[in-house]
Parts: sequence; structure tokens; C-alpha cells
Amino acid sequence: MAVFYSHVEKALRAKATGPVADGRLQGDAPVTLAALGNPAVTRPTGAPYELFGPGDVERLAAGAITRRFPAPGASDAEEKKLALVEFGAPDLPWRYSPVQPDGGRLHPWLVLVVGRRAPDDVVLRPDGRVALGGIAQERHRLSGSAQWAHVHEVDTQCIARVVSPRALLQNTEYVACVVAAFTAGGAQAWPDLPPGGGAGAIPVTVDCYDRWSFRTGPQGDFPDLASKLHRVTPQQILAATGRPFGRAAVAYDYRSAVIPWRVILATAGALRVAPDPGSPDPADTPPDVTVTVEVEALTRRIVTPDGRGVVTAPVYDAPFTPPPAVPAVPATPGGWVDQLRTDPRLRGAAGLGAWTAIEWQDKITDAAAARSGDLAIAHDRIRQVALGVEASRSLWRRRVPADPAGRLAVLAPALGRLTTPAGTSVLDEVSGRTPMFARALLSSAARRALRPGPARSGRAQPGAGRFRAVLTQAAGCPDEPRDPADLHRAGDQDPLAAVRAAVYDAAQQDDALTGQVLDHLGGQPSAGAVVAALTALVPGRDGRPDPDALARFFQAQEYPDPDLSPRDWSGWVDELLPREPCRPVDIDRLSAAVAAAVDPTVATPPAARRVLATLPGITSLAPVEIEPELDLPLWSFLSQKSPDWLLPGAGDLELHGVIGVSTNPPFVHALLAGANHQSAAELRWRNVPMTSRWSPLRRFWQRADGSLDIAPIKGWPEASPLGSAPLRAPGVHDAEAVAVFRTPLFRRYPATVVYLFKARPGWAEPTEADLKDQASRVDPTFTGMIGDDITFFGFPVLPEALSDHWVVLEEPPAGYRFYAAPQVGPDGGLLADTGANFAYQRFALPVRVFIGPLL
Repeated sequence: MAVFYSHVEKALRAKATGPVADGRLQGDAPVTLAALGNPAVTRPTGAPYELFGPGDVERLAAGAITRRFPAPGASDAEEKKLALVEFGAPDLPWRYSPVQPDGGRLHPWLVLVVGRRAPDDVVLRPDGRVALGGIAQERHRLSGSAQWAHVHEVDTQCIARVVSPRALLQNTEYVACVVAAFTAGGAQAWPDLPPGGGAGAIPVTVDCYDRWSFRTGPQGDFPDLASKLHRVTPQQILAATGRPFGRAAVAYDYRSAVIPWRVILATAGALRVAPDPGSPDPADTPPDVTVTVEVEALTRRIVTPDGRGVVTAPVYDAPFTPPPAVPAVPATPGGWVDQLRTDPRLRGAAGLGAWTAIEWQDKITDAAAARSGDLAIAHDRIRQVALGVEASRSLWRRRVPADPAGRLAVLAPALGRLTTPAGTSVLDEVSGRTPMFARALLSSAARRALRPGPARSGRAQPGAGRFRAVLTQAAGCPDEPRDPADLHRAGDQDPLAAVRAAVYDAAQQDDALTGQVLDHLGGQPSAGAVVAALTALVPGRDGRPDPDALARFFQAQEYPDPDLSPRDWSGWVDELLPREPCRPVDIDRLSAAVAAAVDPTVATPPAARRVLATLPGITSLAPVEIEPELDLPLWSFLSQKSPDWLLPGAGDLELHGVIGVSTNPPFVHALLAGANHQSAAELRWRNVPMTSRWSPLRRFWQRADGSLDIAPIKGWPEASPLGSAPLRAPGVHDAEAVAVFRTPLFRRYPATVVYLFKARPGWAEPTEADLKDQASRVDPTFTGMIGDDITFFGFPVLPEALSDHWVVLEEPPAGYRFYAAPQVGPDGGLLADTGANFAYQRFALPVRVFIGPLL
């Protein structure tokens, strides 16, 4: 709920009751003093202060003004509304006023002056100040300035506003200036002049804090224009003009008649009168069979006696139907192909589409080129990857062996660049699985080191030095070695021989080290000495016994016996130095997986898949062709070039008339077929890489959600007639309801909200609460204009909905506005000359208009 206040003051200003000195209000604030040593001892006193006055203001801070109305530069402002300016700070209009409230009225320190740029009205000076002539002073008598400022509280927000009291004239240029209403000394900035006393008055120069210009439009505003709207029927237009509304006539002259004979065929345009089930529209009547036979003959192929083809009438279905469907093949009777070949009215609509494509050929080509703007990049990438694939296929067939080990030997250097589903490389996953399957073995350096010829590989057994043989050997786990501590022997085995054999194995067949250890053990070693020797010979990470462990063994003199005899201590190597885990590598599976990841000989090589993934919609290395959807709604062409084919008889609709009509899908489909027939040929001629049989122009109406009107023509079933569901794009209704207005309202108020609302029984106008029911509301999906003053709105419902729905127009939200003349009488308790009452009496409430039923 909106509430108006005449003024707002902060506490210090409200208590400033003293005299005015140099334009500044004086005040005395009560202060209580307390003793420092004893706060309980207090004494009341006063603190004099002085407020800033109008002479202390140099300019307004940036953002102080939050709105100007009319908008700066406006060229069609409403002459019935007052100019105004709004501020962010609620107290700003009165903050520096050098006067005190009187009877609930407080004069603001600044006012809004509106006038024409003339010596006797408003003159903008080069120094930024403004000279106000007699007319400006007379129209802005400062004695009434308390009415021009108020605070508007709405939804917990407070808006400070200053309006200009000057009534505006139509089609006039004005300048609005926010100026000081007081001099620096606190006097009124200019004297009050009586009505008619501005002639010859002395101009007054004042400070200007903000200014802008605007121009008013013709007489009237939204309520005036909306109140003139009224329903019109086709019968009323026929009675007034003698011509049927929404219907055109096509004249056809028979070619086969001996005597010239003409037949008139009724037809309709893109918009038509809504069908009446009880009265069939002549535009829907099929033409006589004689007409259809003659028209169909125009599309047949004609060949001269010497075999040359003759140019005949265009076959509009040819670019979109399969090659066997040539004109010599009879079309399915009643289907869209038959209609476009036999009905001159629909061929005429297709001809309008062809005309559109011819006139807009550059626009269509530019739109297609914009859609194919990235094709150069795609072509370049595809050419490069295709060349790389062919080269790699040749190398693959000549260089990569067929056996798994040999293929892996060639591809091993690539393992570090192949990723697994876990995000690691294949090299990380397979290296180290066996003691010999190291990263270095799978490098290109290992291939060079093991190539045949050098001594390091030449002295190997036959075939053992080949890289594939090395990989095979390294992929397996080594044989389990015999435990040197396994002293179990047959009963006749010499124990000393068993000890010597165990030491020799533990020393890794090192004769010198074996001799040193056996010499230290002596001829009759104890069990503890044997255990100590074998423990000292345990290999370290380098595969050799630890020198420090051997030194401790040779220095020791006593060896305590172990808990178990060496004969019972099998597996000591695994306990002291556990064997590394070994997971053999399946060379065949690894080779197959690696080859599949890089094989260029498959239908779509992996490299090609990676490149095509960067090109949405392209799935092969074949030359790229696109299926562009061009955002060119063709209704606008008819509106500009042939408006009578958009709505026949549109010019007969009287001013301020509103009529309900319907879309005409058969006409739209025929027009789009002709437009695509022509544009497809043009785009092919200009080398636009478009998929064959594609229809790039599928939009006739400019729908808000961007949806199309027709499905791709190449998918139209031949037996389906124009306008039928199989030919329409998904989500598009059959015939749709359209409301047509002939009014300047939408040109002046283009943001007007228009919608349908389900009527209640008895056609009572919906209340504010009713309009909150979104289920009963239907918003338009497309809109357009015919000429300068005919506007239409299409709704996603059948035309019959216009018989039980209101057409609702809502004034566009343009901020809060105020009429120049009072609109209501004064409310009780409010003084007639306060700012709150002034605003209340002139506040412009939003206007809503209901029209219906249109059918």
C-alpha cells in the first residue's frame, strides 16, 4: 500500500527553531554534563549549532538522483503527466531549506523547473547556471513549492520526489532543471508573479544541479488510447467497405478454353478469418479439376524435338523428395506434393516464398555463412587428421609386426603417453610388475641398445638378443631359486659337504668369498657358526651380501647355537629378505590393448575420434556439410513488401479496432516450401556446404521461445496435406488464435503487456485476485506489425479460445507518475496545499483494459 508524506526531517533540523543567519538555520541541542570525578553530579545545558543552507551546496553527489521522468532524450513523452525527479535520500529535498515547517508544510530548498528554451522561459547559461524568464517564474510560483515535494513510502521503501507543476503541451521540446529555490542568504529565489504577469519580467539566474531535455508526443496517454479500443467483426468491415475481410482473390485464366474464360478463386493469407464450423470458408474449397489438371501440366518436363529441355514452372517439392519422385510420377492425391503441383493458390504462396528468398538472398547467404563460420577450422582439422591417418596406416602395414610380442616391441615407447581409465599411464601400470620388466626396458633407448649387431647382443644365443625375445623373457617371473639353507640330504650325505654347498650357493658361486667363509668356519663348524655364516651372506638390495655383515661375521669368535638346527631352518632367505612380488605380464593382451588404442587401420581411428570430439555434430572424416537453421522469420518480408498477403484487407480495419483472426498453416507451409526451394539452390550455387535435401528456412513467425514452424521438408510424408500435424514442428498447434489491433498505442507504448485470460460466467471483468490465477492466463508466443499502426499477437491456443477469453492489455510499468490535473477529490484530514495531498490527488494508477469476446 502506497503512503505519501509531505516532508521528512532529521532530528537536528526538526529542533532548529532559532533565527536564520546567512541562509542557515540555528538550533540549540539539549546536553547533560556530568562531573568527571563524580558522574552522579550532572547539569543540563544547551549546545548551539548551525545547519548548512542552500548557499553551502555546490553540487549534488553522484547517484543522489535516482530517476528522471520523462526519461532524458524521450521523444514521445506523455503531455498529461508531470515531469519529476526522485532522490535516494528521503530528506534531501528539505535538508538545506532555510525555513521552518508551517502548518504541516515545508518548502523544499530545490525545485524542478520545466520550460521551453527561450529568452522568456528557460535559458541554459555556459557557466552551468540557468536563467529563468517570466514564463518559467510564472508557471513555478515558489509560494506553492511545498506541494511539489513529497516522500512516497511503498513496500518499506521511501522515495523522495520533486515534481514540476507545469502542464505540458503536445509535440513540444522541453528542458527540465533542478534549481535552488532560495538564494544564499535564505530569500526566495524569484518573486511570485500573478497569472499572465510573466511578460516583460526580469530573468532570474539560479544555480542548476541537474538538467535534461525531452519532447512530448501527440495528445493523449495510455488510458486515452486504450479506452478507444473496441471489438470489430468481419461482417462490420464488409458492411462498411463492401470487401470481405481476411480474404483475397486469385484470378485464373483457362488455357484450354476456346473462348477466354476466367475463374476467381477465394484464398487467404498468412492470417485469416477464424473458421466458422457452420459456414465453410470459400478459401478452403479445392479448385475445379480443370484448373488442377492445367496447373499440374505446367510442372511436367518438356523436351524439344531435338532433345533440349524447356524451362517449365518450378517443382517446389523436387529438392526435398527422393530422386525417384520426379514430376513424371503422379503425386499422392490430396498430399502436400499434389497440392503444390495443382492448386494455383498454394503455388502462389510458394511463389511468395521464392520471391522472399530472391529478395533476401544476400541476407540468407550471410546467415548461412555465419552458421558455417567454424567450418574452415573443421575442414582444416579434418584434412590434417585424414592425411595423418593415411600416412600412419601405410607405416602400420609396413612396419608393425603381426605377432603380439613384436607389435609391443614397436609400440613400447608410446606406453608413457597412453592413459588408463584410472588416469595413469600404461607405462606406470605395467612397469615393475616383474623384476626385469623395468621402465627403461620399454623405452626407445632400449630398442637402440638391443638392436642386432653390437657385441652386447651379438654374443647372445640365437634369437635371444631380439627385443621381442627380451620383452617376452622379462614379462615372466624368474624360477624359484633353491634355498641354500636347505641342508636336508640323504642319510649317507656328508654333512660338511652339505655345509660347503650351502655356503657356495649363499655366496652366489663366488669361489673367493666361499673360501674365506669356509676357512673361518674351520673343519668342524657348530650349528651357530653355520647360521651366522649364512645370515652374513644374505643379499642386499644390490644382490650382493652386505660388507658390514660379513665383517662382523669374520670378527666374531663365538657363535651361540640357534634354537633350531640348520637342518630344520629351511626358508631363511625369505624370512631375512622376502622376495619381491612378481605379477607376470600377459604380452598378448597388453599388445592387443595398446594396438587397439593407436591402430589407424580401423574404420574410425582413435586419433580421428579425438579430433572429431572437438567438432560437435561431425562424426566422420568425410567432407563437412551442415544443416543450418537460419533465424529469419519470413513474416516480416510480407509485412514490408506485400502486407495484403500477410492479412488480406488489413487496411480496411478501422482505427482503434480490434479483431480476432487465425493463423493459416497451409499458406505458411506452402510459402516456406517455396522459400526453401529457392534458397537451397542459391546456397548450393554459392558453395555453402549444406546437406542435400535440407530446408534452412523453417521459421515464419518470430516465436518468443525460438521454436520453428515446420519440420524438415525432406521428412514430410507425401500423403499429408499442407498444414497437417506431420508437417509442423513439434509443439506447434494447428491454427492459432491471433488478436489484431489497429492503434498507435503499441507504437507509443511498445512494452504494453498483452495476454488472454479465461472469462468467468457472465463475462464479469476479472479482479486483481482473479488475475493471479496463472492457469487461466495465456501469454503470446509471437507478435508482429503490419504497417505503422497494425499490431498482432499470436497465442498458443486454437482460435476458438477468443470466444471465451478476455484480451487483456496492461499499461507498461514505467515507474510512478503523476497527472497534471487532479484525478480525485481531496481526502478528509489532508490539507489541500500539502505535498502529500498533491501527490495523492494526481497519482497515476496503472491502467488495465479488457476486450472480449473477439469471436
